[in-house]
Amino acid sequence: MKRRLSRREALRQTAGGFGALAAGCLMQGEKGFASGGAAGTIYDQTPKPSHFPAKAKNVIFIYTAGGASTIDMFDPKPALEKYDGQPAPFEIKGRAINGSQQVMASPWSFKQYGQSGRPISELMPEFRKIVDDVAFIRSMTTDRIDHSTAQFTFVTGRGFTGFPAIGSWVAYGLGTENQNLPAYIALEAGSATIGARAYSSAWLPPVYGGTLMQTDPEAPMFDIRRPEDVSVEDQGRVLDAVAGLNRAQMGRRDIHADHEFEARIKNYELAARMQLEAMKVADISKETEATKTLYGMDDEGSRDFGNRCLLARRLVESGVRFVQIISGGWDTHSDIAGALPGLTHSIDKPLAGLITDLKQRGMLDETLVVWSSEFGRLPTIQALGKNPGRDHNPYGFNMWMAGAGVKPGVDYGTTDELGYAAVPEYAVTHSHVHATILHQLGVDYEKLTYPYEGRDESLVGVNPARVVTEILA
Repeated sequence: MKRRLSRREALRQTAGGFGALAAGCLMQGEKGFASGGAAGTIYDQTPKPSHFPAKAKNVIFIYTAGGASTIDMFDPKPALEKYDGQPAPFEIKGRAINGSQQVMASPWSFKQYGQSGRPISELMPEFRKIVDDVAFIRSMTTDRIDHSTAQFTFVTGRGFTGFPAIGSWVAYGLGTENQNLPAYIALEAGSATIGARAYSSAWLPPVYGGTLMQTDPEAPMFDIRRPEDVSVEDQGRVLDAVAGLNRAQMGRRDIHADHEFEARIKNYELAARMQLEAMKVADISKETEATKTLYGMDDEGSRDFGNRCLLARRLVESGVRFVQIISGGWDTHSDIAGALPGLTHSIDKPLAGLITDLKQRGMLDETLVVWSSEFGRLPTIQALGKNPGRDHNPYGFNMWMAGAGVKPGVDYGTTDELGYAAVPEYAVTHSHVHATILHQLGVDYEKLTYPYEGRDESLVGVNPARVVTEILA
């Protein structure tokens, strides 16, 4: 004969189950902006609510690695002509002790374009056409003068390795609309000095790391294709078995907060869903020839970067939250007159094509496009010689943003007469830029945190930061 349980006994014996159910519901409902990181927290890429209404749904983050010379591209300084070949009227600090003080004028001419009348170099003939769509920040600074540390600063907010890239923070905070593709995708047309760390999740859960994607529709991601001798059903059974083993091991070891196990399960599941979706997005064969030409894919010099810009548009169109495009090789220490034209040619038409295409498709209003290097180049020659170049300049350089609530056709800040250093009251750091990007996505940069080594970390950390409202509509 079965004995009836008293109410007290029933509650005592099932309390764990009720508690687990309640905790599960709470964790599902609070996936976004987690600050506890407690055992049982679910880390995935499902869409999460923003802190306030967002202007941007997606970001295309374009990084020219190596230090583009913006005084030769977007920011002409008449004083360079005045002092050309002469000592600078004030001290110019470079990386070398007692470095060259001889001013070098830009080898290229500038003219004003667009209704905004901004000066653009002859190096950027296509960019002139969209100059009214962008907002320039002309007073960028960084506290790092070498490539690796400055690159870490630009992409992670910290001047050293071991911190998550901005795309990982965005993926963590907001998730993504398309569950068949990663929230954060990286496209490389030449790599950064820091390599894959430019899109690493570091100590954020690995599911938020940037996924490297190629433009090859047959193999857009490493090992994405299912082997021909494996059926869909067989693959499904393998994935189910692997997931079951992983979850069983998690349960036995009581490591529900183990990021590696969580990421392993989520990545297996995502990889299976990506097999068709990634190849579909990477296949640009159905794009018109006019569209491909718009992105410069009819030109050998701009085809590679143009292909990635076109793929970036297709990715955000498919619901990917954050796409990072890296263009490498911008370190013009010598022969800048010979090297810079090829570099600018590689990005000029693709950048103009991207902005034009987003605009004509009605996507620019919700897509934030950001372009910058880790620093600029000095107004002086690096060393006397037949083919001089420019050394690194962290003290003052330009960057630009477009779309998603950015005020088109405006400039903020300025540098001194030689384009050497930002005027102090207008100085903008990478932390300001990061705060502005998050703001346009509806995220409060002070509230998006993650527990790490006993403290709540954020993208900007303890760095002074603010939203650059001067360039926002």
